[in-house]
Amino acid sequence: MGIHGTWLAGRQAPDFRGSTAAERRGGTFSYYLPAHLADQDVGALLDRDVREYALEVSAQVATTSAQVDEATRQGIYPLLLRSESIASSQIERINASTRDVSFAQLGEQSGHLRNHEALAVARNVEATRAAIETLARRPEWGIPDVEDIHRALGVVGVAVGLRDVDVWIGGRDRVRADYVAPPPQQVPSLVEDLCRYLNESGEHPLILAAIAHVQFESIHPFEDGNGRSGRALVHAVLERGGVVRSGVLPISTVIRAREREYVKLLGAFRTDDADGAVAALNDWVRYFTAVAEEAGEHVRSVQGKAQELDALLEEKVRGLRSDASARRILPLLRKQPVLTAAFIAEHLGVSKVAAHKAVDTLVSRGILAPGTGKCRRSGVFQADDVLPVLDDEF
Repeated sequence: MGIHGTWLAGRQAPDFRGSTAAERRGGTFSYYLPAHLADQDVGALLDRDVREYALEVSAQVATTSAQVDEATRQGIYPLLLRSESIASSQIERINASTRDVSFAQLGEQSGHLRNHEALAVARNVEATRAAIETLARRPEWGIPDVEDIHRALGVVGVAVGLRDVDVWIGGRDRVRADYVAPPPQQVPSLVEDLCRYLNESGEHPLILAAIAHVQFESIHPFEDGNGRSGRALVHAVLERGGVVRSGVLPISTVIRAREREYVKLLGAFRTDDADGAVAALNDWVRYFTAVAEEAGEHVRSVQGKAQELDALLEEKVRGLRSDASARRILPLLRKQPVLTAAFIAEHLGVSKVAAHKAVDTLVSRGILAPGTGKCRRSGVFQADDVLPVLDDEF
C-alpha cells in the first residue's frame, strides 16, 4: 500500500504504412498505473508545514469569499468565470480573446462570427459553471458526475465519457510520448476510487482539491479535455467544501503564469518510488496552495475593478429611470459584454423595437459601441468598458 504507482510494459505494433521509420518499427513503452487512494490517509503523508500553509491559505480564501456581498458576488462571478475558462483553455493551447468568447456565447444569433477555439472556450465556461452550480450541490459523486463535466465541455471529435482508447501526452505516438496514461480497462476502477476518496476521505477541501487534481490528471480518464475537466472539478471540490461560496477562485489564471512548474510537478508525482511519491505529493500540495493564495489576491483585485466599473457605468446612465430598458441592460453586460438587440429583447422580455431603442440610448451614452472588425454591420454591439476588465490577466 502506498501512493506510488506502477509502470506497466506496453508494446506498439509496427505500422508498415507509417510516415516515419519509428512508426514502421513500432516499439515498447510504459503505461503508468496510479495507486488507489480511497482506503488510504493520503493527507497524513504531508509535512506539518505544508498542511499548516494549506489551512492558513484556505482560511484566507474562505474569509475573502464570505466578505463579498451578494450584489458584488453577482457582479464579479461572470467576469471570473469567463477569465478562468479562458485561462484553463490557454493551458491546453486553445486560444480565444474575451470578445471572441463573448461572440460564441451569443449562440445561434452569432453563428457567422464564431470560431472553433472560441466555441471550445465558451463550452468550457459552461462546464465550469455546471461544476460550481450543479455538481458541487450533490452530496456524493460517482463516475456519471465526472462524465457530466466532460459532456458539458463538448469536445469535438471524441466520445463523451470514460475513454476506451490509449491516451498520451507529448510525442506522435506512445513510444515517443512523455507520458502514457493507464490502459483504458483500468480507468473505470481508478475513477470510481477517486470519487470514493472525494466522498469519504474527510480531508480538508483545499488539500482534497490538490490531491484530486494530481490523481485525475494521472488517470487522464477522457480521450481529450482532461486538463479542462480536471480544473473544473477543482472548482466543484472547493465550492462543495465551502472554501469558495458561489464564486470562482481563478486558479487557472495563476497556473497559466506558472505553467512550467505545474507540468513538472504533475509529472513528478507519477513515480513507482514510495519515498519519491511522498516528496512529490508535498511539493505538489505546496505549489497548489501557493496558486490558491495568489488566486485569492486576484479575486480581491477583481472586486476593486468591478467597483470601479460599476461607478463608471452608473455615471454614464445617470438620469435614466430605474425601470428603463437601457438601465436594465447593465447587469447583463457582465455576463454578456457582446450582444445584439435580439439577445436583449429575449433576456429582458421586451419588444425588438424597445430593445433597439435601449441600444441606441447606451450607444449615445458611450456604454455600447457597434462591433468592430469582423462584427461591423452585423448588428452586434460591444461594451468597451467591460471587455478590458480582465484582459490584462492574459
